[in-house]
Amino acid sequence: MIRSMGKARVSSCLALGGLCLCAGLLSVSLGFAQEQSEEPLLQLGITTGVATSSNRGLDVDRTGSTTELTSRLDFLTRFATPIQELEFSGDIGLRSVTGAEDNSLPDGIFEPRLALAYSREARDARLTADLFFQEQDISSSELQFNENTADFDLLEDTGTQQRVGGDVALELRRQSPFGVTLSAGFTTRRFSDADDPDLTDQDRFRLGARFRFNLAPDTQAFLNTRFSTFEDFGTAEGRRETFSIDGTLRRDLANGNAVVRSNVTDTEDGTRYTLSAGRTIESAAWAFTGLFGVTRGVTGRVRPTGEIDVSRSLRNGELSANLTRTLRSNVDDEEQDVTTVRLGYTTQLSPLTGLNTSFSFTDRDSDGGGDDGSFGVVSLGIQRAITRDWDLNVALQHRLREEDEGDTARDNRLSITLRRDLLVRR
Repeated sequence: MIRSMGKARVSSCLALGGLCLCAGLLSVSLGFAQEQSEEPLLQLGITTGVATSSNRGLDVDRTGSTTELTSRLDFLTRFATPIQELEFSGDIGLRSVTGAEDNSLPDGIFEPRLALAYSREARDARLTADLFFQEQDISSSELQFNENTADFDLLEDTGTQQRVGGDVALELRRQSPFGVTLSAGFTTRRFSDADDPDLTDQDRFRLGARFRFNLAPDTQAFLNTRFSTFEDFGTAEGRRETFSIDGTLRRDLANGNAVVRSNVTDTEDGTRYTLSAGRTIESAAWAFTGLFGVTRGVTGRVRPTGEIDVSRSLRNGELSANLTRTLRSNVDDEEQDVTTVRLGYTTQLSPLTGLNTSFSFTDRDSDGGGDDGSFGVVSLGIQRAITRDWDLNVALQHRLREEDEGDTARDNRLSITLRRDLLVRR
């Protein structure tokens, strides 16, 4: 009953959002017609390739190798004037699968994605809006990892996952000593054709307000307030609310800046406190950022947190390293201690050939008894420009997942792709 009511409420919200979006696009199109616009841009891309994996789903009980033949068509179209811009993008693929995952990954059309972005600027204000739809097939033991947030989900089932989300932000008084940015957003997650009871639908809504104070020509203060709700329709816990407030004091220096930050986050499980200080140093070849602090979690434990980021510009490339440790809420609204290490190296072997290598390792520990464990990736890639609009990419990747109980899964993946980009203007 709760699940059906939640779905009905979300459907109503999406319908209302669609009507508002149509009305907004109508007004935007009229605005574009009345203004002096730039040439519309249409960018098309075609990617085709083959990939073979020894354990695609990173299943501890290895099921065998999988080979995929794929072709994807992506597009991006943009309409712009001096004060506003509308961008629409998407991609869709065709796939043929053989091997261990041929029953869980269907052949044919797979994983479509659509995204819409709009921005408008005035003399002292800026409005941005984004909307996206994404569908993803789940194999028998699919591991989904987001390198930006260090979140990963282990989906122990087959089926389809759909994600719909959007954000809107209004920035006011951009050139004044005092400025404010108001924001709102939502993300919905839906599963279909899945038998695992742990794969449940989820909704997340968020509101935010950010205040900027120019205290001096080289000193700024920021105050951020955020409120979010999270609801998992597979549990009887109901809606979970989170409120956070953080302050930042930043001073610009000759070779970088110095910051002091504090954060208080109130969750259903308790309150989390963070205090940190950092320094950024930049030169012609080096860039260094260090942020060091302590966090008191909802259980009362105090842990060191922070980030160290170093990059070095080379003659034909770049070398980078990053170490991050955070204590925060994950995608399932559980507090997690997350440690991430990243190393990267890129170089141009010739004017037409590039090489990149990377290493990343993430370890997470949930006080709430969630899915703990670690995830690592080592990759090597070579890119070759065949013609002006044709590119060849060869990538070799080794992935590792270790569960909290000690079980380990490994995967070796080789992919070869050929891509062509087309740019069309009116």
